[in-house]
Amino acid sequence: MGVKRVAFLTALAMMLAGSTAWAAEATPASFTLSARGTVSQGVTVKPVMKKRRTIGLVVFAQPKHTEVGTVDLGTHSGTPSIHWNLKVHGKVLGSGTYAISLRVFAHGKPTNMPAPPARKLTISGQHVRVT
Repeated sequence: MGVKRVAFLTALAMMLAGSTAWAAEATPASFTLSARGTVSQGVTVKPVMKKRRTIGLVVFAQPKHTEVGTVDLGTHSGTPSIHWNLKVHGKVLGSGTYAISLRVFAHGKPTNMPAPPARKLTISGQHVRVT
């Protein structure tokens, strides 16, 4: 009885490890955020993805890390270059510092899949900077 139980647990662990590896591949591996200089020019988002996914941004105001909102960027694969006009819920972000997280979206909302590290975006007057 003990050998069957060990074999079952081993098979179960292999399946779970395999499904976790699959989920990690399905998410964007990384992304860059580059600013052209002014708010009116927006920023460019460049994700690195192995599979076609609907992606978006989750924007957090700093330093309290309060969620400002989400931005759906559409469905992409590979390494697309996506322009973002710095609008969240139809309004351009105001002066301040923001953490921008790239996430896989499902049904218009971010999923709980692992995400690459967030990028820091600072808006000062009409100038935009990414650090």
